[in-house]
Amino acid sequence: MNLVPGLPAHAASAVWGGVPQPLRAAVESAAGPVLSAVEAPAGRTAWLRLSLDVPGRRLFLKATPLFHRHAPTLDTEACLAPAVRALAPQLLHHGIAGAWRWLLFEHVPGRAADLSPGSADRDAAAGTLRRLAALSAPAAATLRVEDRWAHLGAGLDLGLLAGDRLVHTDLNEGNILVQGGSAVLLDWAWPGRGAGWLSAGFLLAQLIDAGTPAADAEAWARQALPGWAAAPTDAADTFVTALVRRRAEQVATCPPARRAEREGQLRSAVTWHRSRT
Repeated sequence: MNLVPGLPAHAASAVWGGVPQPLRAAVESAAGPVLSAVEAPAGRTAWLRLSLDVPGRRLFLKATPLFHRHAPTLDTEACLAPAVRALAPQLLHHGIAGAWRWLLFEHVPGRAADLSPGSADRDAAAGTLRRLAALSAPAAATLRVEDRWAHLGAGLDLGLLAGDRLVHTDLNEGNILVQGGSAVLLDWAWPGRGAGWLSAGFLLAQLIDAGTPAADAEAWARQALPGWAAAPTDAADTFVTALVRRRAEQVATCPPARRAEREGQLRSAVTWHRSRT
């Protein structure tokens, strides 16, 4: 994968040399000389995602050109970092270098969560979500879930989703990093503000996407996620209905390369909705 469109591809040993010089200089000024760099799986909000070895430690770099529409999400992550210090990798440095916005995190060893039926990783994720449900939304989490989905709310009382808790609205296997029996949450590009059980709802959607029958996923959640167990039935129904509408919208607007993925997600959301009705 080319790091920057228009530049030649580089061997793994020369990855760092393919990064624009102003960005290299800013990172090395903050963290020391980069001894090696390895590309991480591509994300959807950051153009560059690199694991960096510097003297005595390993770090993780995310960077995006300022002209890109997702550049403001890195500002959001930087502002939110102090509030999620106990749930996410620690942000060590950040800034703007040339035409790039960048974040430099501690490197947390681990792997993407396995959310397939019966996986123990879902219990690790649940432990972290229980702690998240107790966090009040900080000022950086300005996106109210009921407002984000307002255009999907015909006939729904989206006020049932309102609240003052911090919500991770982009939970997926790649954003849950498992280390032994615990998990940390990555990619806080879209932090929300809403009811404390909403993050559990987003996790349930992923479990059902991964093949867990909806009834089994909910039965597990009632034991592992007290917030979901306590959510009013009409509020949970509203969430699932809005999720179906959101996923239908994503199918209609996604690029062709993601169409099959989005259609599968819509089918699982419809299945969940039917199981509740």
